[in-house]
Amino acid sequence: MTDLSKQSRILGGLWGAIIGDALGIPVEFMSREQVRKNPITGMRGYGTFNLPPGSWSDDSSLLLCTVENLLDGFNTDSMGELFIRWLTEGYWTPWGTTFDVGTSTMSSIGRMIREVPPEEAGGRGENDNGNGSLMRILPVGIFFARQPVEEFLDAVH
Repeated sequence: MTDLSKQSRILGGLWGAIIGDALGIPVEFMSREQVRKNPITGMRGYGTFNLPPGSWSDDSSLLLCTVENLLDGFNTDSMGELFIRWLTEGYWTPWGTTFDVGTSTMSSIGRMIREVPPEEAGGRGENDNGNGSLMRILPVGIFFARQPVEEFLDAVH
């Protein structure tokens, strides 16, 4: 087996996240039984959101916003501005339109639009902990992988 370069591994992780998202978006919100009857065997489209094959969701768009921010250095204000552009302009979306915005994401970005600092914009309630952030955190994990655990956890938070 050939050793992959660090760059190849990073790009593979990012592409894997986006491709996985694009594979799943046509069946989002379907039951396991529905998917079992019509399993995903390749890239397809026009499912839940009637989008062409290869379309990705908010998870990949916000992952790409995070990557863009980190390429310029970790800055939460800049990251918040990119998230606002995604919501209001369709930035980093596959077709220039934002769709399927989760309640917690909408609330948090709405707070940033109202000039609440990004570090304070997230919800703090028990029901404000959806899994969307887990699907977008890979770039932060890569960026801070060699930092002390305390710094890594602070950045993730």
